[in-house]
Amino acid sequence: MHRILIIDDEPLIRVSVREALEMAGYEVIEAENGMEAVDYMSDSRPDVLITDIMMPAKEGVATIREFRTLYPDLPIIAISGAGKTSGVDFLEMAGKQGADRTLAKPFGPHQLLNLVKDVLNDA
Repeated sequence: MHRILIIDDEPLIRVSVREALEMAGYEVIEAENGMEAVDYMSDSRPDVLITDIMMPAKEGVATIREFRTLYPDLPIIAISGAGKTSGVDFLEMAGKQGADRTLAKPFGPHQLLNLVKDVLNDA
Protein backbone atom coordinates (compact mmCIF):
# COMPACT_ATOMS: atom_id res chain seq x y z
CA MET A 1 0.00 0.00 0.00
CA HIS A 2 1.38 3.41 -0.97
CA ARG A 3 1.74 6.00 1.79
CA ILE A 4 0.92 9.64 1.04
CA LEU A 5 1.78 12.65 3.18
CA ILE A 6 -0.66 15.56 2.83
CA ILE A 7 0.40 18.97 4.14
CA ASP A 8 -2.28 21.66 4.42
CA ASP A 9 -3.12 24.14 7.14
CA GLU A 10 -6.86 23.83 6.45
CA PRO A 11 -8.29 20.85 8.37
CA LEU A 12 -11.25 20.45 5.98
CA ILE A 13 -8.93 20.17 2.99
CA ARG A 14 -6.80 17.55 4.77
CA VAL A 15 -9.91 15.55 5.69
CA SER A 16 -11.32 15.72 2.15
CA VAL A 17 -8.03 14.71 0.56
CA ARG A 18 -7.44 11.97 3.14
CA GLU A 19 -10.91 10.48 2.61
CA ALA A 20 -10.57 10.47 -1.19
CA LEU A 21 -7.13 8.86 -1.02
CA GLU A 22 -8.11 6.28 1.60
CA MET A 23 -11.18 5.28 -0.43
CA ALA A 24 -8.78 4.63 -3.32
CA GLY A 25 -6.67 2.35 -1.11
CA TYR A 26 -3.83 4.68 -0.05
CA GLU A 27 -2.47 5.14 3.47
CA VAL A 28 -2.52 8.83 4.39
CA ILE A 29 -0.56 10.82 6.95
CA GLU A 30 -1.45 14.45 7.64
CA ALA A 31 0.63 17.47 8.61
CA GLU A 32 -0.61 21.03 9.02
CA ASN A 33 2.62 22.71 7.87
CA GLY A 34 6.05 22.04 6.44
CA MET A 35 7.78 21.91 9.82
CA GLU A 36 5.47 19.15 11.03
CA ALA A 37 6.04 17.27 7.76
CA VAL A 38 9.83 17.42 8.16
CA ASP A 39 9.43 15.90 11.63
CA TYR A 40 7.32 13.10 10.17
CA MET A 41 9.93 12.35 7.50
CA SER A 42 12.55 11.62 10.14
CA ASP A 43 10.43 8.63 11.23
CA SER A 44 9.00 7.32 7.98
CA ARG A 45 9.12 8.19 4.31
CA PRO A 46 5.95 8.45 2.20
CA ASP A 47 5.70 7.45 -1.45
CA VAL A 48 4.12 10.80 -2.44
CA LEU A 49 4.05 14.26 -0.87
CA ILE A 50 1.07 16.56 -1.48
CA THR A 51 1.56 20.08 -0.15
CA ASP A 52 -0.39 23.29 -0.04
CA ILE A 53 1.57 26.43 -0.93
CA MET A 54 0.21 29.14 1.36
CA MET A 55 0.66 27.99 4.99
CA PRO A 56 1.91 29.46 8.25
CA ALA A 57 5.03 28.19 10.03
CA LYS A 58 6.66 26.80 6.87
CA GLU A 59 5.00 27.51 3.56
CA GLY A 60 4.84 25.15 0.62
CA VAL A 61 7.51 26.48 -1.72
CA ALA A 62 10.15 26.32 1.03
CA THR A 63 8.87 22.85 1.94
CA ILE A 64 9.15 21.71 -1.69
CA ARG A 65 12.72 23.02 -1.95
CA GLU A 66 13.76 21.27 1.25
CA PHE A 67 12.13 17.96 0.36
CA ARG A 68 13.52 18.07 -3.18
CA THR A 69 17.02 18.52 -1.73
CA LEU A 70 16.66 15.82 0.94
CA TYR A 71 14.64 13.34 -1.15
CA PRO A 72 15.29 14.07 -4.84
CA ASP A 73 13.21 11.14 -6.10
CA LEU A 74 10.13 11.79 -3.89
CA PRO A 75 7.12 12.65 -6.08
CA ILE A 76 5.64 16.00 -5.05
CA ILE A 77 2.24 17.45 -5.91
CA ALA A 78 1.63 21.12 -5.06
CA ILE A 79 -1.92 22.35 -4.43
CA SER A 80 -3.07 25.93 -3.97
CA GLY A 81 -6.11 28.14 -4.05
CA ALA A 82 -4.00 31.30 -4.08
CA GLY A 83 -3.81 31.53 -7.87
CA LYS A 84 -1.93 34.66 -8.87
CA THR A 85 -1.21 37.31 -6.28
CA SER A 86 0.69 40.48 -7.16
CA GLY A 87 1.61 38.89 -10.48
CA VAL A 88 3.07 35.77 -8.85
CA ASP A 89 1.63 32.41 -9.94
CA PHE A 90 2.26 30.22 -6.89
CA LEU A 91 1.67 26.91 -8.65
CA GLU A 92 4.07 27.87 -11.43
CA MET A 93 6.64 28.81 -8.79
CA ALA A 94 6.09 25.46 -7.06
CA GLY A 95 6.78 23.67 -10.33
CA LYS A 96 10.00 25.61 -10.81
CA GLN A 97 11.09 24.70 -7.27
CA GLY A 98 10.61 20.98 -7.79
CA ALA A 99 6.93 19.99 -7.67
CA ASP A 100 6.28 17.22 -10.18
CA ARG A 101 2.62 18.19 -10.64
CA THR A 102 0.42 21.09 -9.58
CA LEU A 103 -3.30 21.36 -8.94
CA ALA A 104 -5.43 24.45 -8.34
CA LYS A 105 -8.04 24.44 -5.58
CA PRO A 106 -10.87 23.69 -5.70
CA PHE A 107 -10.35 20.31 -7.32
CA GLY A 108 -12.30 17.08 -7.45
CA PRO A 109 -11.16 13.75 -6.04
CA HIS A 110 -10.72 12.28 -9.53
CA GLN A 111 -8.31 15.05 -10.53
CA LEU A 112 -6.21 14.42 -7.43
CA LEU A 113 -6.28 10.64 -7.80
CA ASN A 114 -5.18 10.91 -11.44
CA LEU A 115 -2.17 13.03 -10.43
CA VAL A 116 -1.23 10.61 -7.65
CA LYS A 117 -1.37 7.69 -10.09
CA ASP A 118 0.71 9.68 -12.60
CA VAL A 119 3.51 10.50 -10.14
CA LEU A 120 3.59 6.95 -8.80
CA ASN A 121 3.96 5.59 -12.33
CA ASP A 122 6.75 8.09 -13.05
CA ALA A 123 8.64 7.25 -9.83
